Amino acid sequence: MLLKKPIASVILVLAVLIFGGITLDRLSIELLPDVARPSILVRTDYTGAPASDVELRVTEPLEGVLSSVRGVKEIEALSRQGQSLIFLTFEWGYNMDIAFLNVREKLDLARSQLPGEAERPQLVYSSASEDPIATIALRLSTVSNETFDNRLALKRWAEQVFTRRVEQQEGIAQALLVGEVEPEVQIRFQPRLLDRYGISIEDVRRQVNDANIVSSTGELRDGWYRYALKIESRLESVDELRQIPVVSLASGRVLTLEEIADVQLAEADPSAFALLDGEEVLNVLVKKEYGTNTVEVFKTLQNTLDEVREQNNDISIEVIREDASYIENSISNLLQTLLIGGALAFLVLFLFLDDVRSPFTIGVSIPVSIFLTFIVMYLFNIQLNIISLSGLTLGIGLLLDNAIVVLENISRYRQKGLGRFEAARKGTREIGLAVTASTFTTISVFLPLIFLGGFEGAFFRDLAATLSFSLLSSLLVALFLLPVFVAQFSRKAKGGGVLTKVSAILEQIIEAYEKSLAEALKKPVLLSIMALLLLVIAAGAFMYVPKGILPEDEPDTVEYLVTLPGNTALRSSKESAREISQLLKSRVQTGNILILGGYTDNTSVESITNEGPNKFRVTVPVASYAEEERVEAVFDELGKVYQSWAFQKLSESGFGGGTAAVDSPVELSIIGTDRSFSERIAQSLQPYLQKSIDGITLNKKYPQTLRAYQVRFIPDNLIGFDITEDQVIAYLESLTRGTYISDWNRQDEQITIRMIGERQANLDPREISVNLNNKIIPISAIADIRIAEEAEQLERIGQAAILSYNTNLTFFDWWWNSAEIENRINRFMQDSGYEVEIRGSALQVIDLLKELGLLLGISVLLIYLILAIQYENLKYPFIIILAIPFAWVGSLFALFIGGVSLNALSFMGILILTGIAVNDSILKVDFMRRYYDESGDLDEAIRQAGINRFRPVVMTSLTTILGLIPMLIPFGDGYAFRQSLAIALMGGMVSSTILTLYLIPMVFKWVEGRKQRKETKKKDYAEA
Repeated sequence: MLLKKPIASVILVLAVLIFGGITLDRLSIELLPDVARPSILVRTDYTGAPASDVELRVTEPLEGVLSSVRGVKEIEALSRQGQSLIFLTFEWGYNMDIAFLNVREKLDLARSQLPGEAERPQLVYSSASEDPIATIALRLSTVSNETFDNRLALKRWAEQVFTRRVEQQEGIAQALLVGEVEPEVQIRFQPRLLDRYGISIEDVRRQVNDANIVSSTGELRDGWYRYALKIESRLESVDELRQIPVVSLASGRVLTLEEIADVQLAEADPSAFALLDGEEVLNVLVKKEYGTNTVEVFKTLQNTLDEVREQNNDISIEVIREDASYIENSISNLLQTLLIGGALAFLVLFLFLDDVRSPFTIGVSIPVSIFLTFIVMYLFNIQLNIISLSGLTLGIGLLLDNAIVVLENISRYRQKGLGRFEAARKGTREIGLAVTASTFTTISVFLPLIFLGGFEGAFFRDLAATLSFSLLSSLLVALFLLPVFVAQFSRKAKGGGVLTKVSAILEQIIEAYEKSLAEALKKPVLLSIMALLLLVIAAGAFMYVPKGILPEDEPDTVEYLVTLPGNTALRSSKESAREISQLLKSRVQTGNILILGGYTDNTSVESITNEGPNKFRVTVPVASYAEEERVEAVFDELGKVYQSWAFQKLSESGFGGGTAAVDSPVELSIIGTDRSFSERIAQSLQPYLQKSIDGITLNKKYPQTLRAYQVRFIPDNLIGFDITEDQVIAYLESLTRGTYISDWNRQDEQITIRMIGERQANLDPREISVNLNNKIIPISAIADIRIAEEAEQLERIGQAAILSYNTNLTFFDWWWNSAEIENRINRFMQDSGYEVEIRGSALQVIDLLKELGLLLGISVLLIYLILAIQYENLKYPFIIILAIPFAWVGSLFALFIGGVSLNALSFMGILILTGIAVNDSILKVDFMRRYYDESGDLDEAIRQAGINRFRPVVMTSLTTILGLIPMLIPFGDGYAFRQSLAIALMGGMVSSTILTLYLIPMVFKWVEGRKQRKETKKKDYAEA
């Protein structure tokens, strides 16, 4: 219907390009799909409690309640000093909004089971949008950043001006401060003065509270009128606090607070710190709103920062980390490869087609299909990320296949003498069903993704969707737009020129192929042995190809988690971090070394699990693998010097730029409530395993311990001194962390008032004396005091206490010896009666490979069923799918030679290859089958198929391969992702094309020849 209306077709193409360009500009841009693990973290703070008490009084009760939440698949818990962390993992696809409400409801019911000192449990939902898109460092430019007054002024400016300006911008959800100074009014009393004047700590607390009251006590009535009564006795300044009367002496003089205590505005005990190149800074973590475009949000943030810089010249505002540039560069590089790949594929058309105009009529299918895909992506809310865009880039050559087949069929009718319009109509109608079936066969390989659960299925749905949309778009273009352009603009080929020479060379290649095929068919045994040998070598390559979940990109930062001994205070951690920063700066010659310590971000799962007062994260920018090695060498040296410290390299998690500790490939977890006994079990397990696995070692996953003073009061002695436990506890609390009294509201700032004893050089309870009731009483006289070693962190899985050990086994050790290790551990469990669980990243990778292998098997079966239905025959589909394993052979060889791991992305290239490898085989088998049915001459059928199908087979393969070449070039951000996809697909395309030209005809001849011989024997037998 469109054949006679070329203007309508042109307008349709322009409309697609215009609307596609508009939607491309509006697509959300991210690095990777927003596939968050369906998990919720329940964090409960229990300040001061050791890990064992946290586990007993907080973690265990909450686990029992939360295990009944609907949809929970797994529960893991970590108890550490002052904090309980419970990780709830849900089934993939579960509605996390409902899960969040269900967990909150259960926690409300469980609140009564927790100690009164424990705070309300907090929920943290794991999502890529929770990771900060930018980290900003604030410093004072003209004065020192180390003094308390300057840091406090910077913190107030950041809270009142900077964060408000940032959060007002569209797309920005939150700006969190890290390393800010917290002001606190400290009343440092002198115990001897309190005792001299007979004043208790409680007396001081009561006087301060009474002087800082705001209360609405009711109303006064006066006849027809009533008046609100508001009593306000709020402190206005620190000087007023100093002048608070405490007690009236016998002489009549009123004793004020400043006479018995030093009252000052000072820094509260910090909970976090931030260092940039060893200098203290105020960090700001900027988080975006869910679903917004990271690149656009960062551009808005940059404009805001420029405005704030102009208005505040005395403050340095520096962006030290951001994701937008990496994302933008990765997407930009991928778009460039898309354009270059399209141009290379377009060049193939010029070389293979005799008509100069025909490549332009076919080439229109590339931009129209891609822009039509952008429109569909926008309608279905699919992000523009490395995975979805890779689907388009991988399919750049496939977009031409349908157009090439349709054009060839139209050209065949033109050669029969039909006019342009009639040839276009008949040629398109005849080939339409076959082209449609071929396209849906290619798309069908993605259907098994429905059966692939977890991260893999969710991660690759974007790629499957974009590739499917682009192929459907190319089908529509080939069937509806291409015939119009061919009929209107193509002309008969003219001889001469470069194209004629190329055509002559191609004819010579076809003749050479025809001769080599004839020779190969004379030696089918040799060809079969070579094919089987390739399969065996490929199986060996599979064993030795590195395996992982995601490819490793060239590093731009190296991040380490440094863990100091458990009793290390935050201030000591900061000094150690400063020394490490200076060492790195001198050894690596790099700037912007960021160190974050303490509790920095209570809204991020990854941050919470790697935080503590004795921990800090060191982030070092690097520009190459060589710089990364230098950084690693520095930390290796530090590990040898500070053997009580732990240095753990962190890796990019791949989900929004978060970091996670690198898991040991193989971990052994001993299950049992008595962890001391579990430790003795581990000591027996190691030599038991060494009998079959030489050199295996077991090291505690959480080896850090901390010293804790255990104080048990002696009731008789307390009565003898006429004091109570509460009095002693309050006194000790005031000496150590201080006693909370009240809050002082200064403008819109709320400042804590805390009562603290004089600083003492020694806070050992055995050396402390309390001044109570006019007596100086040593703590050792009223209590038994002993020092105990406590584990810094206690782990639980499935509501069972465990003790985990890292082994020195590598992935390949587990790959080759997993059965032997499992048998040995099972035997140990039978002999000891103790349960040992095997975990680790190696098991996760192998589970992933099993899932992906199942996906491949389902895809092959699906293709076979589709072909069997199409041919109504079981024999020809079997011949056709023989191309699939030999396509895998090329992929494995390419991965092995290129040193690329077999990961989720390279596997997706193999999956796509599975769908397109059969296309060339279909062309060969279909032609041989039809010619053989018509002529009955098997050898001639094979020869004619070689002559007539060589051009389309090589042409479609070359367009796909050349379209992928730009993805192999190692340049720009994110190249490792696209390289993994392209290498697997290209290697398979090369091997499947070559083997299709030789192996498929041999198998066809063997199958049909066997059938022919049987029929001849039956005929001879019947005649006899």
